[in-house]
Amino acid sequence: MSKWANVDWTDANDVWDFMINQGWFIFALTLVVGIVLSMMLKRIFRPLNHKLPRLVGVLVEKAVLTLLWVFVIVHALRAVGVDLISVLGAAGVAGIAIGFAAQTVLSNLISGIFIMSERSIRLGDYITTGSISGTVESVNLLSVTLRQVDNSTVRIPCESLVKSPVINITGDALRRCDFDLGVDYASDLEHVRQVILKVIEEQPLLATTPAPAVQFTGFGDSSLNLHIGAWCKTEDYHQARFAFGKAILQAFAQEGINIPFPVRTILNSSKS
Repeated sequence: MSKWANVDWTDANDVWDFMINQGWFIFALTLVVGIVLSMMLKRIFRPLNHKLPRLVGVLVEKAVLTLLWVFVIVHALRAVGVDLISVLGAAGVAGIAIGFAAQTVLSNLISGIFIMSERSIRLGDYITTGSISGTVESVNLLSVTLRQVDNSTVRIPCESLVKSPVINITGDALRRCDFDLGVDYASDLEHVRQVILKVIEEQPLLATTPAPAVQFTGFGDSSLNLHIGAWCKTEDYHQARFAFGKAILQAFAQEGINIPFPVRTILNSSKS
């Protein structure tokens, strides 16, 4: 307290000398510089926030400003003689414990930033990861929430989505309806192919561009195996697939094309 008591607060020169000698001028100047730099950084980040996802832009801006103010406060306190080494040393043990506890949170946070930056998962997408499938309801910094077909919700940590393969089923405007079926060995494959292509052309929910596929995949035990693929709008997938399958069955019945089932002959040899 003696250094404060010896100051004549009515004398401007005395006060100025005190401020200079005790580091308070540097303290105040450092804070002013910090305020100016933070205002400049906000102006710099303003146009960048329009290019980045909103949450990512806000997070990056806050992180940079926080680092700036940590640097400013550390230098300001050093100017007035505050011993930061002892303060940080006392907080070191607690910091290590908190660091271990926050490791998972930090990993999910960084993963969440990656997911938002890539924009590979959006609200309303239907995705599959591992054994979990559902519609994306929310994309947060720490987790992604899916609503499953039974109306239950599941929360998936962002770290799991970054480390595991994710299938975005509705990520594109078009989706392909695929069928694997077999016809009996007496069938004319070219005739079967033409019947299937005609069915595709007549289906209002199926597209002819991209071109549909009718491929021979092999000789089965009881059938000639085919793979069929036709494109439709993603939102029409289930309705188009049902109508497509129904139309194929009807066309095969009209054209006399048989879809065989396995036949087993059991021989019963009696003792003579």
